[in-house]
Parts: sequence; structure tokens; C-alpha cells
Amino acid sequence: MWVVTLATALLGMPARSAEILPLEGVRTGMKGHGLTVVRGRDVERFEVEVVGVVRNPAPARSVIVVSLSGLGLEDSGVVAGMSGSPVYLDGKLAGAIASGWGFSKRAIAGVTPIEAMLSIVPETPARVAAGAVSGPPLADRATFLARLASSSDADRVAELRRAAFGSLPTSATGRGGAALLSFQASGVPASTVESFRDALSRLGASEANLALLGTGDAPLPSDAPSGEPRRLVPGGAVTAYLVRGDLSLGATGTVTEVFPDGRFVAFGHPFLGSGEVELPVAPAEVVTVVSSLFQSFKLANGGEALYRLTNDRDTGVGGRTDRPAQTVPVTVRVEAGGGPARDFRFEAAAHPKLLPTLAGLVADASMTAADPTARERRLAFRIALDTAAGEIAYEDVATGGRAKEVAVLTTVALAAAVADNDLEDPGVRAVRLRFTSASDEQRLRLVDAAPGTRKVAPGGTLSVAIRLADRRGEESVRVVRLRVPAGTPEGRATLVVADGSNATALRMQLDPSEPRTLPQLASFVSRIVPGNRLLAGLLVATRGAATRTETIEALPPTALALLAGAREQGETGIADVEARLVAEEIVPFDRPVSGAVRIDVDVERPRSRGTR
Repeated sequence: MWVVTLATALLGMPARSAEILPLEGVRTGMKGHGLTVVRGRDVERFEVEVVGVVRNPAPARSVIVVSLSGLGLEDSGVVAGMSGSPVYLDGKLAGAIASGWGFSKRAIAGVTPIEAMLSIVPETPARVAAGAVSGPPLADRATFLARLASSSDADRVAELRRAAFGSLPTSATGRGGAALLSFQASGVPASTVESFRDALSRLGASEANLALLGTGDAPLPSDAPSGEPRRLVPGGAVTAYLVRGDLSLGATGTVTEVFPDGRFVAFGHPFLGSGEVELPVAPAEVVTVVSSLFQSFKLANGGEALYRLTNDRDTGVGGRTDRPAQTVPVTVRVEAGGGPARDFRFEAAAHPKLLPTLAGLVADASMTAADPTARERRLAFRIALDTAAGEIAYEDVATGGRAKEVAVLTTVALAAAVADNDLEDPGVRAVRLRFTSASDEQRLRLVDAAPGTRKVAPGGTLSVAIRLADRRGEESVRVVRLRVPAGTPEGRATLVVADGSNATALRMQLDPSEPRTLPQLASFVSRIVPGNRLLAGLLVATRGAATRTETIEALPPTALALLAGAREQGETGIADVEARLVAEEIVPFDRPVSGAVRIDVDVERPRSRGTR
């Protein structure tokens, strides 16, 4: 059997581009060979015969149809993982294996002509950042997060599910085509595979891959044995990673050509169709070929991610061997049932449309690994993204059988708001997730609140007794002291004690301005009150207004008149603000709390004895 070893390639001369056979030179009946890996790392030869050429099945695209033989392909058919396998006719590179047909009685493959692949990776790198902005408006993302905080658990899950994966790109295999990537995952629990089935399908996992993934919760070996770094060679197996670390996720295909300047092309069809991209690429080791009546595929282990995928086009993918890809560190800490904390570490693709889903997936997998029993639970969580504009963080608590789903999908939503926005590259440097669960689902109910007095002076302190009851009816009291600013106007005020949902709605009503920058988003998110906290505040009347970008309290009459005139002339985004919180305290609890109370009080300066 004809074999090319990587050791030979390493000892040889620098790579030279193969001579090209133009599509116009391809004739029916021509015979040649292709290169691929079916076991280990050795590149082996299979035989090829041209069946014909399908002209323009897509605009300005033709497909060379070939029959394959050798390497057991007569029995297995065309194998997923062969995408990119170079095909040589008359000793010249004609193209790359790119597609096959399920249930075909012969090993028939579609070949992308090499001419269509040569321009995938330009000689001069494009100046496009991995985090280039193209997402929905930042203000819309922020409004969505605020609305979630004011929703019931059932409504929150439904809204999160609808929105979670909307911006995810769709891979060649995920579009239902016959592309031949082999999607690989290790250390991904079965329940995580099921929860992310739709997302994984869109990222390239076929039904056959999904059936194999998650068959056990124990991690499979994800890295190839250490040793001398491997060079990429035509016909060699490579894995493009989406996530690496305590679990690995990626797609395995084949290198078509490596150019002398270190550029390479592969796959013969798109991976995610995402244009400019930055994904880690590693030489892969094929464990075996799994034969299937529908679609056989390779099982492979990716090695050390030494290279990077930079371009993802309709005729294939390409990259550079100059350095490893830039990724985003994701750390997950899980504390379950009072046991010791478990820490998980990952490196995720930095692409703004991939990072949110990948963060959610590793969150789900980490919680499942640390606490695999599906049960009712109380789950407190914190999601933090380190960006060029500082930390953007969100905290909340969820309860019941779907608590984990709420936490995971909220992770996706916040990461999407930050990474996939319409304004600026956030420069996400790290994602830090923390989940703390308890086996019970205890809740507190706000029964009542009573101020120590119905009158308080500007500059004084208002004591408030908050009465709470648990689900058994046992009551407790928490005392909160509100310091009233000296400049608070005299008159009627409202004492508000509200749970996270009502408090968030109140804060957004009082300040309806929308974030237009990442620092403003961080401030906006910080105003969302978690479900295990109460807000105690003093609400007073004011005459202010809010534009789309700013809320201004206590405006003079002339300014109010100007804004009113602008609104009458048709300018949108101007709203009246009739109240403001002059004092507030956030009261934390160890479990969710619900309820709201409003009580009228008077702000009044003490009168001297001589005043009548």
C-alpha cells in the first residue's frame, strides 16, 4: 500500500505547491489518486476515476464527480472526515473531496475544483479582528436581559430558548447538505449533547455524530500523544477546534494543499460559512473509520493546536501556520450540595457568534460533571466577562427542575449581549462562571414591611422592618435602615420594598435610557436585581426626562419645555420621568424571595418649638 509518513515530510525540503490541473482539463474516464488518513497519522493513497462534471449547481461553481476505490472505500463508501482530501489527475492537483451521498451503492464523491480554492486565504492577511461587530443593537440585548429579570421562571426559559442560538452560524453539514466533516467531541455528557442538539447540528454535527457523542460522561483522550510538533501535509487529518480543555469540541477534515509561505487550504466546503475567523487547528490522529449504511465517518483525536484557521468560504477553509489561534479562556466553578468546589478550564473560539453558545455549553457540561443528578435545586449563579471596557457581570438565582437550564441560557444571553453587539469589538479577555447549588427549593415570601415612623427628615434615617415567611409559614424579620439624603425635598414619598423582578422593573421605569457603550451596558446590567434580593428604597416625585441615551432628574421648567417641544415635533425616544429613588438598600438572602410592598411616608423637616 502506498503510504507517505509525516516523518518523511518533516525531513524533506520545504513544501512546494503542486502543479494545478484546471477544470477545463478534466475529462470523463480520467484516472488518478487521492490522499487521506484512515488510521493513525499516515497519509495513504486511494484510487479515483472521473465520472463527469456537474456544471454550475451553484452560481459559478462546478463539481467534479468521481468514484473512489481502495482503503476499504468500496465497503464504507465516502467517509466523513475525508473533506479536503486532495485528488490528483495526471499527477496534477485537480481538487478536494467535498461531498458524498448517503445510501449510495458506490463510493461516489463530489470534488471542489482546486481553482476555486486557491483564493480562500489571501497572501496578505486581511485586517479583520476576530471580534468584528455585526450583531443586534446593544440596546435591544440590554432590554431583553431586563425583561427576563421581570419574567416568571417558565416565561424566562421560553424566551431564552427562542433567543439563545438565533445568531449562530450554520455549518455545511448543519444546512442538511452532504459535506463530509467528522464532528468530534470528548468529555461532553449525554445530557449536554441533548440540550445543545440543535446548536451542535448547526455547528456541523451529523445525526450519526450526535448518536455517538455523549455515550458516556467520562472524558475521552482529546489530545494526541506529545512529541515532535507535526507539520501539515496534503492528505493529513486536521481538527478545527471550537473548544479545548476539560472537554474538546471540533470538526475533523483533511488538508488539501500547503503553500510554501505557510498558508493551507482544506475541507473543500465551508465549515461555518463565517468568512474571516480565528479557530485553533491541530494535526489529528485517526482512531478508526466507523462504517455506516448512511454515512461512514472517522473517529479522531486532535493534537496540539499549533496553527489557526483564518478563512471560511463556500469552497473550503484555509489558514496559516505562523502561530496558534487566539482564544478566550473560560473558567467554571461549581459548588454542589455543600461539597468541595470543582474548577473547570477551557479555551473557546473568540468569534462573537460562537463564544456565547460555547460558554453555555461548557457551563452545562461542567455542572453536569460536578452534579450529574437531575433534580429540583436552588441554583445561584454569577456570569462575568472581562472586556477591554472592564468587567460586565450578572448575578441571579433560579429554582426548580429547570434551574440549570435558566443559568445556562442566561450565560448564552449575557455573553451574546457583550460579544455580539453592533457597536464595538468588546475585546473579551476571559469568561468566568460560578454556580452554587443546593438540593432544596426553599423560597421566602415578603409578608409585610413597616417603617419605624411615617415621618422622616432630610438627612435622617428611616428604619424598616421587613417581615418574611418561608414555605412552612415560619416567619422572620429583617431590619433595614435607609439614609435619606439631606437634599431630599419635603413632601409625600413612597417606601418601596420589592423583590428582584419588581425592583428591576422599577429601576428600568425610573431610568429608561438605553446603553450605547459597553461601560453603559455594565452599568445597565448592574441595575438588574437578582431573585434572591430585595430592594428597599424611598421614592420621591421629580420632574425629569429621559432620552434614549440619558436620564436627567429634576430638570428646570425651561429644559422640560424644550424637550416637550422636541417631542411634539416628532422626535422619538423622549419620555417623562416623574419619580426617582433618593435612597435604596439591596438586602441579600440565601434563597429566592418574592413580593412587593408600598407604603406612603412624609419627608418633613423638624419644626422648632416656636413655630406654629
